[in-house]
Amino acid sequence: MEDKAKKLLEQIEKDRGFSRPWRRILAEQDPEFLEGFHKLNMQVLHRQDGLPRKYVELVQIVTDVLNLYEPGFRIHLRRALEEGLTEAEVIQALEICTLGGIHYISNILPVLEDEIGKFKEGKKAGKK
Repeated sequence: MEDKAKKLLEQIEKDRGFSRPWRRILAEQDPEFLEGFHKLNMQVLHRQDGLPRKYVELVQIVTDVLNLYEPGFRIHLRRALEEGLTEAEVIQALEICTLGGIHYISNILPVLEDEIGKFKEGKKAGKK
């Protein structure tokens, strides 16, 4: 892997807190595209002049549900809970997703239950 691709992946990992294998492929094949995509992502998701952070995460949650993307759902749910989003708010958003089809919520409810349980256990243990 070239140095530019490696540095870009390190920056993405630092900014996002995680990375995915497809980013490595893009970093190797078209680092300019990945860099632009990452900058757009960071600008849209981390601007401070619009939605409160918990609602930015909620929009990401809904997007992940509608794309049946469980790893993203877990990541953004954890962040939303840390930002103060309530379980009731998540449930209502998931219920709205059922308007597009019941399979969206039926696939994600077990994951929600798992993540809420982990979050509550973490709070009991004194973790944020």
